Amino acid sequence: MMTIISLIVKSYLAILLSVAAGSLFAFILGLYFIFRKKKIAPREVVSTTNKLEEHDDVAAIAGDDLLATQLDLARAYIETGKIQAAKNILEQVLAQGDVVQQKEAKQLLGFT
Repeated sequence: MMTIISLIVKSYLAILLSVAAGSLFAFILGLYFIFRKKKIAPREVVSTTNKLEEHDDVAAIAGDDLLATQLDLARAYIETGKIQAAKNILEQVLAQGDVVQQKEAKQLLGFT
């Protein structure tokens, strides 16, 4: 009876060791990815002449049309009662926007 048990243990020992080694490797690899330090890319140099691009959060969500996003932001400021912030943004849109954006900015300035 003892020999049968020892044969079974010996036959499954290689399988158990390989599963244990694989599990340990996966565990260590997981810890590496959790605790590794992420490399942060250096910030791009932003021109100070274009005041719309000074705010990284606005530039990050704006995509291709920064002035349209600025108009949306000004609307949100008007709705929340931050009138001076909305005026500052709308003045920038008046200075840099196209005809349609300038017209919309003038309309929004009427609400402030």
